[in-house]
Amino acid sequence: MPEIPPPETPAGFEAAMDALEQLVARMETDEMPLEEALREYQRGMELVRACQTALDDAQQRIASSVDRPAAPTDTASDPNDSTKVPDIADPDDVPF
Repeated sequence: MPEIPPPETPAGFEAAMDALEQLVARMETDEMPLEEALREYQRGMELVRACQTALDDAQQRIASSVDRPAAPTDTASDPNDSTKVPDIADPDDVPF
């Protein structure tokens, strides 16, 4: 049986989880011959690995987006930007 690549989309992950749940339900009926149960077990393990890989990938993507600092916005070119703080070289030069 060929190895299943990890689901690339949430829908693919959901489909793999549904297939795994159906497989487990069939295996729990105890009406399956041994050879078929072994094939289903192997298929189930492939589905588990595919789902785990997809979850690991999602976790890594979340971690990398949380760890990445936000890109600074460039407001220096907008002279009308009222949120820009003026550059002051010496605090004693403040006209108060």
